[in-house]
Amino acid sequence: MKELGTVSATTTHRAQAGFSLVELLVALVFLGIGIMAVAALFPLATKNVNEGKVLTTALGQAQEKLEELQEASYSSALMAPGAYRDSSGHYVRSWTVRDSLPVVGSKRVTVWVSWPAAQGRDSVSLATYISK
Repeated sequence: MKELGTVSATTTHRAQAGFSLVELLVALVFLGIGIMAVAALFPLATKNVNEGKVLTTALGQAQEKLEELQEASYSSALMAPGAYRDSSGHYVRSWTVRDSLPVVGSKRVTVWVSWPAAQGRDSVSLATYISK
């Protein structure tokens, strides 16, 4: 005969599946902190891209003027010693031509391009020597 109604002294453990609520909340907090850190970098990245664009444009204008002066003949009016200036939009381009530097028969040409910036004006310069 079998005995009915006996209780076994051993208990069975159920296998746990999934995450607890606390684990889920901790994971969400870390995920939120990570997303906020990445989002905070977007304004800085945008600022750096814009500064790079402005700098590239300014260098392009300086290079353009240097090439124009290099293509001119050594004795042309463009290569007369002196200081010159022109502007395009919010960029101001100025250049100097100096005679007999560093040796007789050569000219030193320096081009500066400046533009308004957050704190005053920024500028770039390029220089070259042109000989007869």
